[in-house]
Amino acid sequence: MGKKKQRQGMAAIEFALVLPVIALLLMLLVEGANAMHTYSSLVEASREGARHVLLEGNEANVEALVNALVADLDTRDLSTNVVMDPVAKTVTVEVSYDYQFFGFNNAGPSILDDESKTVQLIAQTTMPMP
Repeated sequence: MGKKKQRQGMAAIEFALVLPVIALLLMLLVEGANAMHTYSSLVEASREGARHVLLEGNEANVEALVNALVADLDTRDLSTNVVMDPVAKTVTVEVSYDYQFFGFNNAGPSILDDESKTVQLIAQTTMPMP
């Protein structure tokens, strides 16, 4: 066997050893970007919800507004909480979402338990009332 064939074989082995690490890093990068996008959407929805309460003077349609703004998220995992504090003269809108890693859903068997699959993302906006 020649030296060239041995080097080609070593390159293939090195590639086979490095490929899973690179694939894992790429998957983590994509998942992190997706989580940041989801959190950014929640922050924007909480801000718009607080603005809505200030403009309308009540909290009647805040949940519908938040659901419309984050329409790409599963509304079963989304919750909206509005607190109007007349003493401090503030309105607080909190939007929370159970983010599922790697698109896991709660159906079917998995090697991960249910708590390992999700993390709760919470965005909160407090604005002063006029």
